[in-house]
Amino acid sequence: MQYKTNQEVQSENKALEIRGLSLDYIMPDQSIHAVVDLNLVARTGKITALVGESGSGKSTVALAVMGIQDKNAVISNGEIYLAGTDILSMPKKGLRSYISNHAGIIFQDSIDSLNPLLTVGEQLVEAVLIHEKITKKQAFTIALNQLLAVSLPQPEELMKKYPFMLSGGMCQRVMIAIASVFRPALLIADEPTTALDVTVQAQILHQLDSMRKREGTAILLITHDLGVVAEIADDVCVMKDGYIVESGTVDDIFSNPQHTYTRQLVAAAL
Repeated sequence: MQYKTNQEVQSENKALEIRGLSLDYIMPDQSIHAVVDLNLVARTGKITALVGESGSGKSTVALAVMGIQDKNAVISNGEIYLAGTDILSMPKKGLRSYISNHAGIIFQDSIDSLNPLLTVGEQLVEAVLIHEKITKKQAFTIALNQLLAVSLPQPEELMKKYPFMLSGGMCQRVMIAIASVFRPALLIADEPTTALDVTVQAQILHQLDSMRKREGTAILLITHDLGVVAEIADDVCVMKDGYIVESGTVDDIFSNPQHTYTRQLVAAAL
C-alpha cells in the first residue's frame, strides 16, 4: 500500500502541515467538538506557537499529531502531514514507528514524563538504541553529548541519578535531550515552561531556540503565555473553542491583531 504523500509539503520545508482537521470527543450523551476545521503549518527551523486558554483544544491537536489521542477522540475529517506523509492515511502497522522517527514531544510535567524506576542515563541510552544500531558504549557517549547539548552540568554524574533527584527545570532539559536524540523533523513542546520560575523558563526557552537553530527542527510550542510567544516564536496561531481564529507572524499578531480574542490576549500580556 502506498502512503498518501504530498511533495509540496516537503519542498516548502513544512515539517508539519495540518489541513482541515476536525476532532470530536464522543461522550455517552453528547459529542464535543474539540477541534474544528483546523489548518496549521510548522516550518523547518522555525518556532510556531499555538496559543489559547485552557480547554481551547491546543493539547488535543498535539496528541492527534503524535497519534496518542484519547480512545473517545474521533477524527472526523482532515489530513496531518508529518515530514511529507499524511499519517491519517497510513495503516496502523508502522504508524507508531513512523511518528516516533519524525516527531518528539515534551510535556508540562516533565518529572512524570520520565520513568521513575530508571536512571537518566538508562532512559537516554534506551532512546539512542531505539533509533541507532550501535553498542551500548557508543550509545552512552551519545547520551552524554545530549546532556552537554542542553547545558546540563556534570553529565556523567547526572546519568546515574533518578528523575526525583532532579529539579523540574533539569527534568525538562533531560526531556529535550531525549526528544532531540534522533533529530526529529518536529518537536512539540506542550506548555514546557509552566510552573517553572522565570530564570529556569529562560533556560528552557534558550534550549528550544538552540535546538531549532542547531538541528533545523520545527518546533510547535503550545502555550497560553504570550510573553513566551513574543520572546521566541516566529509564527503564531491563536486558538479558541476548537477554532484557529487568527494566524500570522509574531510581529503581525502583536502589532496588528485582527480578531477580538487576539486583541484581548495581547492587551492582557502588555
